[in-house]
Amino acid sequence: MEKNIRKILMIVLVIAIAVSLRFALEFTFTLIWDFFDLSTALGYIVRTFFVALFVLIWLSITLRSENPHQKLPWLLLLTFEPVVGITLFLTFGRNFKNSFRYRNRPLMHSDGYITREKRPHEVEFKLFGYDDNTQELFHVAHHLSHHQPFLNNTSIDVLKNGETFYPDLKSALKRAEKFILFEFFIVRADRRGREIVDILMRKAEEGVDVKMIIDGLGSARLSRSYLRKIRNSKIDFIVNDKIYFPLFNTRINYRNHRKIVVVDGHTAYTGGMNIANEYDNTIDHPNYFRDTQLKLRGKAVMSLTALFFKDYYYNTNDFLDDIFYYPEYNAKSNNVVQVLQSGPDSDAATIRNLYLKMILMAKRSIKIMTPYMALDQETLTALSIAAQSGIDVEIIIPGEPDKYLVYKVTKSFVSNLLNHNIKIYQYQKGFCHAKVFIVDDKIASVGSYNLDNRSAVIDFEVTMLMAGDPLPRLVDDFEQDKKDSTLIDPEEWANRPLIIRLVEGVMSIFSPII
Repeated sequence: MEKNIRKILMIVLVIAIAVSLRFALEFTFTLIWDFFDLSTALGYIVRTFFVALFVLIWLSITLRSENPHQKLPWLLLLTFEPVVGITLFLTFGRNFKNSFRYRNRPLMHSDGYITREKRPHEVEFKLFGYDDNTQELFHVAHHLSHHQPFLNNTSIDVLKNGETFYPDLKSALKRAEKFILFEFFIVRADRRGREIVDILMRKAEEGVDVKMIIDGLGSARLSRSYLRKIRNSKIDFIVNDKIYFPLFNTRINYRNHRKIVVVDGHTAYTGGMNIANEYDNTIDHPNYFRDTQLKLRGKAVMSLTALFFKDYYYNTNDFLDDIFYYPEYNAKSNNVVQVLQSGPDSDAATIRNLYLKMILMAKRSIKIMTPYMALDQETLTALSIAAQSGIDVEIIIPGEPDKYLVYKVTKSFVSNLLNHNIKIYQYQKGFCHAKVFIVDDKIASVGSYNLDNRSAVIDFEVTMLMAGDPLPRLVDDFEQDKKDSTLIDPEEWANRPLIIRLVEGVMSIFSPII
């Protein structure tokens, strides 16, 4: 549960500067107008400059390829408050692909960073034992995400909550002999964070190649002294897109939300959990925390290795492709698994598009757990059509917020979903942070991807698409989570106070950019 004061203050700072700039310009213009003869000419120059800048930004937004609902918040903000709108757009709204750091990394473009996996045109892939729809889904995923599916050679364990994940992770890290690749959005310097980072530092001292990436904004609470301690160790340590000053800096918006651990190339972890006390229910914390992580052993680990080194290359401009990091390892299993990755560097909203494909191919049921929900029109329409077609659509959202305004956005979509006979549950046992998507109890996705626009097109994300062995456990966990939740009554929901509905309605307008 991310309660990051420094992160909130940074965003507030940008907004405060934007508002201050607006009043400073107005005050300066008024002062010059009253005391200097050049006010008319200067006023003309200033107005012309801002009108030209306004028109350029307006055109850049209008000519973008996004759907209208993704452009509307920016256009409204620019119209009603141009100075603040321009400042916020130049900070949060610019396209990642226009940035120097992207254009200077050619291997990030498309599938250039993938060197150890088969391209779609290089393999005639047949998923024996799976129906045509399932085979088609994984084939499409191969084309979109570029990572190949792996059949019956990768075991998958479902790890429920931090009290299961962290002991398993620590054990695997301690057994590492060659290398550890460690990447998280949030790492805290609390009890759980320190003990895991201490293991990484000890393994690095023993000669294990340890590479660690944390996100500069997600892990902003780490003190300078603690960061210095990690840098002074033998860990190859990277802070992804560190932010020195947020204004007019797109780094504040495009964040690495992935969670990846790879140990010796044969064992890997990914899912929704970060490294902090609140994810572990054995440590005293105000709220119970519900999350899901996956442990993989086998061939599919190479996809997570490649994705880690893509992020490493992005931050260092050093592309590592040594066979040392890609050992041959098979784990007998009865499943098919595939990495899906997406981000602002992708040509399309890869994970979102695969989810649409999964919704449209559903025959019986769709089960979703998400901590944050800000649906684009395509996903909203697909879910509505599925429910109207007689498919049982169930969504579990938190019963209590961890971010108040974001939670208002989540709740703003509930009425529309309820109107289409979609069942919405509010988790009551604590805070649900798991990102789980299950179709017909036979295909599932688990990872870092939230059901919102930020995960779809703004943040760097990863999830695992799978069928076979892990599905019964995921379905059982979902059914238990429903028991720990309250089903929303449509009539009671419709009778909420007007002011609450008004706030949620306003927040929904800005859901594409929050």
